[in-house]
Formats: sequence, structure tokens, C-alpha cells
Amino acid sequence: MKKLVFIVLLVLFSVKVFSQQGYHIRIKIKHFPDTSLLLTSYYGDKIKRIDTAYAQKPGEFIFTGKKKLSGGIYMAISTKKIKLFEFIVNKNQNFDLSTDTADYTRLLKERGSIENKLFFNYLRYNEVQYNRIKQLSKTLDSLKKRNQDYEEIKNKIDSINKLSIVYKLKIIHKYPDLFVTKVLDAMREVEVPADNVGNDSLFRYHYFKRHFWDDFDLSDSRLLRTPLYNKKVNQYFKQLVVINPDSVIKGINYVIAKAQPSTDNVSWLVWHFTAEYQNPKYMGFDKVFVYLVDNYFSKEPIANTTASVLKLLKERADKIRPLLIGKTAPELILMDTSGRYIGFKSLPNKYTLLLFWDYKCGICKREIKELQKIYPDKKYDLEIYAININPDLDKWKKAVHDRKLRWINVNGTHSAKGDFNKLYDIHGTPVIYLLDRNKNIIAKQIGAKHINDFLDIYVKNKKKKK
Repeated sequence: MKKLVFIVLLVLFSVKVFSQQGYHIRIKIKHFPDTSLLLTSYYGDKIKRIDTAYAQKPGEFIFTGKKKLSGGIYMAISTKKIKLFEFIVNKNQNFDLSTDTADYTRLLKERGSIENKLFFNYLRYNEVQYNRIKQLSKTLDSLKKRNQDYEEIKNKIDSINKLSIVYKLKIIHKYPDLFVTKVLDAMREVEVPADNVGNDSLFRYHYFKRHFWDDFDLSDSRLLRTPLYNKKVNQYFKQLVVINPDSVIKGINYVIAKAQPSTDNVSWLVWHFTAEYQNPKYMGFDKVFVYLVDNYFSKEPIANTTASVLKLLKERADKIRPLLIGKTAPELILMDTSGRYIGFKSLPNKYTLLLFWDYKCGICKREIKELQKIYPDKKYDLEIYAININPDLDKWKKAVHDRKLRWINVNGTHSAKGDFNKLYDIHGTPVIYLLDRNKNIIAKQIGAKHINDFLDIYVKNKKKKK
């Protein structure tokens, strides 16, 4: 008898140790036809595949592993990549989930996980309130503002929203240590006090920005594995950060500082911004990419950065750095159509436009036609230094003659100084760089038809600064 008790205790002890060290998640789905099920998690704006389970019996699956899963919101996904339902993984990773294909979320139940009980109740409650608001909003759209029912329906919607906030706050206050509370907290919107707005039209903006991260812990790696992290970061930069490179860099430093000391979150943020600004949408924002390489990749251990990846990043930054807005354009001394070598640095004009083109390029033809509309330019004293990248001199000279190109025409393949490919990062044509009197870059990758508009704004801003 003693031996039997000892064996039972040993088994119980083993189960307890296993549950502490690994994960054991049992999922049962009635009427589920597939023989396998995928376990996935959010990771910023991506979804990561974590595990695959095969049916023990029809609709019954067990996900198990010796190493604990990282906390976050996970998903059960069919082999056809259809999301069936979400659930929370945190400290307790030994629990059961059951549902039915008739309605995965509404019929979802748990056993052994208070986090998921609260989470599922919230999802069901939220769905009911969402459908009520959706129906009321349809009615509201059909009414005119002066209609008597309009304010009544609007008040009903406000009341539902307030009740939803109260519902979340009750969970937050009752279960402060649970991850589900962190999730609900992270969903909270900043409430701007209306009575403090006064005459300051920017009060709402400044208050909202100052308190934007109050309820969101950027250093919690569990939130990175929810759909909230990427959404919140994007919202901050799209709505609250001024669209210029220096403001973006300041914003990046701010959120990364808040993500410390989580190397996981810092790494995700650095890669997120690198993807955004390596090939930026707006002119001049390649400065952000160079900053990330110089101040993060080169100084901190960023995940997924091997020696070869770091080398490529540094090489790319080194190539871009001399071409940033405000830098002095690298000199080129190239052969013109008469065989003389001419550099653009000696040109006395207030502004110089470097045009990299190819006589075979169709887009170049359109850009050249636009440039011919503004050349010669008396308003801004603009000279054009056109660099053809094709080595066939005869066809290049013929194109210059046939298209009546009256500006300075040179061939990039015949150089007395400077390799245009290496110096100007030319991978295709056309490419335009606009320089000031000191031959500093003031614009690049700009369309020909926008040159005059850009100079109008540039000159106007220069006068304001004086």
C-alpha cells in the first residue's frame, strides 16, 4: 500500500513539474472535420506558427511541449489558415478549451484557466454590445439631426459605450495581476478632460499625446504577442508624431526607451522602423534608417541581426549617409557631347538639378519633357546637369540632338572624377537631385513637375528664417 501511495505521489509530482516547465493545452471542437490543428500567436503585425497537433479522436487535439510558451494571445487556426478562436496563454499553461463549429467564440468554454474564463466572457459581452451599437448606428444614419429620436439613439450608443468601459474596469480592479487585465488596460482610450480645454486649441492634442502610453506597457513582451502592440505604435506615429525625420527619430527614441529593458520588444521596434524607413515613402526620411543603424544596430544586441546582416545594414547606411538632405553632393567631372570634361561644382547658378537618365528609358522621356517646360529658368536661376548612364556615346549624342536638350549633357561612363553609380546609389532611371548654390542637397527622388512647387516653398521658408 505504501508503495502504491508513493507511486501516485510521484506521478502527481511529475505532472506538477511538467506543468510548471512546459505547456499542455487540450482543445476539443465538436463537428470539426480536420485531422490537424495549428497553434499560432501574434507577433507585432505578423502571425507566427508555434505548433501543430493531430487529432487524438475526431475534433480532439493536444498541444504539448517541454518549454513554456511566451505569454500572449494565441489562436487556434485550421489547416486552411482560417482563424477559429483566440485564447490567452500566460503563467498557467495547463488547461482545456472546448467549443463547437456552430459558433466558435460564443460556445467557447475553458477548464482550468481563470484568465481565459474572463477573456471569453469579455469577448462574448463585447460582441453583443458591438452588434447593438451597429444596429443603432444604422438607425442613426437614417435619421436627420433635428429628428426627435436622433438624440435618444445617440444617448443609447453613448450609454452602451460607457457600460462597456465599466465592464472592463471591473475586471481590471478585481484581477490586477492577470495578463487579461493588462490586455483590457491596453485597450483603454485616453480621456481628455473637456473642462480644461479652454482657449487652447492644441490642448486636446498635447494632452492626448502626453497620456497616450499611460495604460499601455511597451516593455511587456506579452503585449507584443497581441494585435494591440503594432496597432498602438502605428496610431502614435500616424496621429501624434509630426511628419519630419527629426520628429520621427525623437518619437522612435521615446517609444524604445519605454520598451526597455525588454530586448524582445526593443528588437521588434527597431526592425519595425527599419522596414518602414529603409525605402521611405517621403523624401528625406532615409535619415531615419541611417540613424537606426548608427544608434541601435551598431550599439545594441538586436534580435535576428547576424554578423552578415549587420554588415549589410552598415554598408547600406554608409552609402545613403552622404546623400542625405543637407549633405554636400559628391563631385562628378564627366565628359560632355564635345569631349570636354565638366563638373557641376563650378556652376555659378543658385540651384543645380542633377538628372540621371538613359536615352532608352520611357519614364525619362516624360520627365525630360516636364523639365523642358521650366528650362531655361529665370525665376530661380536653375541649371540642369544631365548624366546619361548608357555607354553608347553615338546613340546618347543623337538623343541629345533629336530631343533638343539645351542644358549641360554629360555621360556618366566617361569620368575624370567620381563613379556616379557608387556615389549616387543609382539602380534605375530617372533619378533627380536638387542642389542649392553651395551644392548641398535640398531635394531628391522628386518628380520633374514638382520642381517649381518645391522651390516656391523652399524659398518662402528660407525667407521666413531670415
